[in-house]
Formats: sequence, C-alpha cells, structure tokens
Amino acid sequence: MNQHFGKIELGQIENRGDGANDIGLIKACFVHYPDSQQLTIWLPQYGGQGYSTVRLIDNKRQQVLEEGLVADRLNGSVQLLWDTLGIAPGDYTIEIEYPQGGKHLLSFTKWNVGEHGPVVPAAAQEEIPSTTPIVYRDGLGNLLPDEDLLLREKIMADTAENLSRRIEYEGNFRSGHILYRAGDIIIRFYHEMAGGKYHFYIMVPAVEQWEAQTKTPLGKRAAILEFVANTVQRERVPSWHYEIKADGIYFY
Repeated sequence: MNQHFGKIELGQIENRGDGANDIGLIKACFVHYPDSQQLTIWLPQYGGQGYSTVRLIDNKRQQVLEEGLVADRLNGSVQLLWDTLGIAPGDYTIEIEYPQGGKHLLSFTKWNVGEHGPVVPAAAQEEIPSTTPIVYRDGLGNLLPDEDLLLREKIMADTAENLSRRIEYEGNFRSGHILYRAGDIIIRFYHEMAGGKYHFYIMVPAVEQWEAQTKTPLGKRAAILEFVANTVQRERVPSWHYEIKADGIYFY
C-alpha cells in the first residue's frame, strides 16, 4: 500500500436524511505525526445502536474507495479510528449511516507533503518534550473530550470504591438495618425476619426509586445488591441461599 504523508484539512460536517435535526452531529479531529497519522470521529450516540455502514468517497470521481461496518471501526462506544496514510491527496467525504435512516457526512482534503503547512520533523518534536496534555478540537475549534482520560478516571474511581466497600449491621437478627459503605457512599437497607419459604429478607428500593433513594447510579444497582447478598450470606448465614428480586434480597 502506498503511503501519503500530507496533512488533512477537515471540512464541513452535516447530517442528511431522516432525523437530521434530532440525532446530533459527529465530531472529528486529525492527528499528524512524522511517521503516522489518524482521523478520529466521535459519534453523537452509542455506535452499537443501529449504526450500519461507513464509506470513504472520492469526491472528484464520485467513487466509493472504502466501505465497511461502523462496528469494525469502533474503538470503545462512540469513537471511530481511521488510519489515513493510505489515502492519496484529494477531496473526500466520509458517510456514516445512522439508525434513523440518514447519514452523517464529513468532508476533508488530503494535501501533498509540503502543502498546507510543513511537516514537523521528529527532531524538532523531541527537543522540547511537552508535559501538558494533548487538547483535541473538531473542525470548528470546539473542544473534544479525552475519552482515554475519562476512562482511566472512571476505572480508578471504581477500583477505589470496590476496595473500600463493606457491610455494617444495626439492630438484631429479627429486624434492623444493613449498611453498605463504599468511599463516600452509604446506603441503608431495612431487614427483618420472614415467614413461609423465606427466613429473612432485606428490602431494596425498586428500580424506579433507586437513584432518588440511594444517590447512586442505576447502573451500579445489580453489583451493589449482589455484594450485599453475598457478604451477608458469608458473614451471617453461610448455609442459606438467597434470591435477589425486584423488591428485596430473600434468604432461605
């Protein structure tokens, strides 16, 4: 494959077709290094929700040069990565078919080496190492989120929370509260003895009231309830089994 080291200039970003005013626009940035380059595109919604085909079109010849599935280019949930070294100088459009039946469109120009600004030599980059984070912007100059940094911060926060979580007990076996603690999070679950098949149960907020009553995201509900159930079983009733239902954790 021939390699073309000229820079890319991003052009117009627009939507066409159904839902053009509702789905939101893509964002994009081009990163250029002495020996590599990459075009990054951020979708306005999760890439697995109905996105289908992405195409690279040569505008001058009106010819599709590349065509494939959006899922094959996804890096995470909304980010598409495109190695642009194989793209020859010219004018192009990237089409991305979105769920509502329309298309995201991104136009750009690939220049010859030396056109539209000089290529920065590797030696010049190494002379003054930068300690500041890279700031990415779209073709209009708007700041783009650093997905890698956000992911690292989330992983670190989740790890700290998981390492600190524990269970505390208030009251007695007949009735009382079980406290879930993890960092700054404290959730109180009422418990009492039961009858019939079940010996003991812990009341939990329904899905609809979870965030309002616990101040924690709904996405953490299942993991928190599993931790509470497993810990209570291990510490207090190791010979019993449990079932997690919509309204409580039941031991039998």
